[in-house]
Amino acid sequence: MGFDKGRMEVLPGVPQLIRQLDILDAVCAQRGVCRGKAPLPADMRLPSGVWDIEDSPGIAGPMSGVIAALRVAEDSPVLVIACDMPYLNVSHLVQLVNRRNPEAACTSFLASDGLPDPMCCIYEQSCLPEMERLASEGKASLRKFLLEANTERIEVAEGMFLASVNRPTELEAARARLRFTGPDM
Repeated sequence: MGFDKGRMEVLPGVPQLIRQLDILDAVCAQRGVCRGKAPLPADMRLPSGVWDIEDSPGIAGPMSGVIAALRVAEDSPVLVIACDMPYLNVSHLVQLVNRRNPEAACTSFLASDGLPDPMCCIYEQSCLPEMERLASEGKASLRKFLLEANTERIEVAEGMFLASVNRPTELEAARARLRFTGPDM
């Protein structure tokens, strides 16, 4: 996109990162933001009590953030959502939390392609050792991890809420759709 997706405003005046933190607040006792090595910009202040988690060094991609979050969370599972999923709302996360299987390594919705979505997923602490092993071998694909792990897979009738915004045209489409349907579509 050419800029930090956490800053994008799908809803006027609300950076997407802050919107996602608000959604998480409804279902999580503790929230955190995983990021690369660069600190958050000074004008992008996190709400009080939100953990600022630096990605695990030497690991590429989103798996780095998931591993870092699991390490920080210690004994608790971690619910991960991407900051570029503008259609996601509280009811989706309530459904995910209610369907969580703590005996599985992860609980994930199935995306429109029929595969588990790693960016709207609950990761149990039990998956950390295997994830660390794979990352140390350079196998840092979260999607592949979910396919091979004991993942509780939740089918949904309509998976549009899992769509992410990766292009300016998708951002404009999301703005138009949410302007019409509202953020709790």
